[in-house]
Amino acid sequence: MSFLNVRDMKTDQPTTFMKIGFDAKRAYKNFTGLGNYSRFILKSLSQNFPTNDYLLFTPEVRREAAEISYACHNTNQKTITPTDMWKLPGIAGLWRSVFQGLKHCESQLDIFHGLSNEIPLFKSKSTKYVVTVHDLLFCRYPELFNPIDVQIYKLKMARSCRAADQVIAVSEQTKEDLISYFQIDPAKIKVVYQGAHEIFNQDVSSAKSQSVKQKYNLPDRYLLFVSTIDKRKNVQLILQALKERSDWSLPVVVVGRPTSYLADLKTYIAEQGLQDKVLFLHNVAFDDLPAVYKMAHVFIYPSYFEGFGIPIIEAQRMGVPVITSTGSCFREAGGNGALYGAPDDPAALIAHIDLLSDEIQRESLIQKGYRNIKRFDQQLIAGQLMEIYEEVMQPSLRPVLAH
Repeated sequence: MSFLNVRDMKTDQPTTFMKIGFDAKRAYKNFTGLGNYSRFILKSLSQNFPTNDYLLFTPEVRREAAEISYACHNTNQKTITPTDMWKLPGIAGLWRSVFQGLKHCESQLDIFHGLSNEIPLFKSKSTKYVVTVHDLLFCRYPELFNPIDVQIYKLKMARSCRAADQVIAVSEQTKEDLISYFQIDPAKIKVVYQGAHEIFNQDVSSAKSQSVKQKYNLPDRYLLFVSTIDKRKNVQLILQALKERSDWSLPVVVVGRPTSYLADLKTYIAEQGLQDKVLFLHNVAFDDLPAVYKMAHVFIYPSYFEGFGIPIIEAQRMGVPVITSTGSCFREAGGNGALYGAPDDPAALIAHIDLLSDEIQRESLIQKGYRNIKRFDQQLIAGQLMEIYEEVMQPSLRPVLAH
């Protein structure tokens, strides 16, 4: 086994050399929540703990993108894809539960980290297993999923959590759900929050803002929503507020992937005569998103339920005041840098938007948001994960590693 505990020559602090494998399917194939999380973790660990070897397992590498290169093509990382029969159509679908497990023995991994709810069916006795669980939406809202998929998700997640040596939940809400729905031992679950992509740490120039404004025909001032456009995300609440306050000059810009629910929203918009107050954008380039946030008057995230709520952090980093929902995990993400209202209460949303028309109130909330996002620093999160890996590898060393 490659795990070693030594001392860093610069800081005289204990450090480790480990060979760590990851389920990197989402990192290579998804460009929304789970993919962003996977790339954030892979890049953070590679950058902050460069002495380790990182093996990235993915069923295929079809798409070249700067985000993937930045997170997955570093010198201490190696991408492993299926070979021989595992590349055949249909069979390649088994790679996640079978292929990765078989490859662990060959790779002699110290740690395998399932970044999106699963670990392989076959395990190596010499490898320790960590799994990140993002949410249990299929348990809370089964009506939003195919019934067969719900049962498959339940079986896979329950098995993975019980078979893993450590479970990471992205929020206290997710931890509570794991305990409630699957009776996972609370002592086995640690909460490690997500972080926003590094692109949201960068300043947006006036030239970039003007370019993005022209590209998407954005209004001068607008309310903003960013997420998948489905019923659970509750864009309807914003539309209800616009209906009630016809005197507002503020339109809403809705950025996100459309679902069948978009038709319901457009019907409501037509019925209420709101066509001039709603702009849907379904293909905003990721590089343009920071500018879209920055130019917004207020960011509204009225979702009923999330595993974490990363757009809240993205908005706060871009200096935009945030209004979001009570309940679920939203206060965990927004801290005291957001305003909270019930997701079925348009009057509360209207009151919050009116409050933020006062520039003093608006600036105060922006500053609270800046302070809040320090909790989600990349280096901090990478350090928390490495402590978990070290503890899982050698629990008896934890008191030494803490000094």
